[in-house]
Amino acid sequence: MTRTDLDHAGMSGLDSGGAGWDDGFAPVVPGLGETVDGTVGVVQGFVGLVTVLVIGGIVFSIVVGVRKYRILRDAGADPFTVDAAVAAKVLKSDMLAPGTPQPAERSVEERLRELDDLRGRGVITDDEHREARAAVLRGS
Repeated sequence: MTRTDLDHAGMSGLDSGGAGWDDGFAPVVPGLGETVDGTVGVVQGFVGLVTVLVIGGIVFSIVVGVRKYRILRDAGADPFTVDAAVAAKVLKSDMLAPGTPQPAERSVEERLRELDDLRGRGVITDDEHREARAAVLRGS
């Protein structure tokens, strides 16, 4: 039934003040299907924003992935297995092996002997020898 049919039937739907049609629904903006209060517009705006952010994130991820691929390829590494290659090198490293003896610190006598040798070969001057010898004896 249309509004005209209701008017002819005596059920015009006008409120008591005669201010307009009162059918219990919010007014609709012609052609958009949105209510005047904008709730549908807010939801559509939010969905649009989320869509733009998701697409932007996907594009960003692709750009970063392509750049990393090129860098690794140019460095001579296989971009698809570089993480496994690095992990294998780390695991084979002597520095991480349990019980690996650390280089022993040289004694004062050995360090002084080395300084004397460097001065004797002319690698360091007498002043440098004197300063280095004092540092060794101070324990620095």
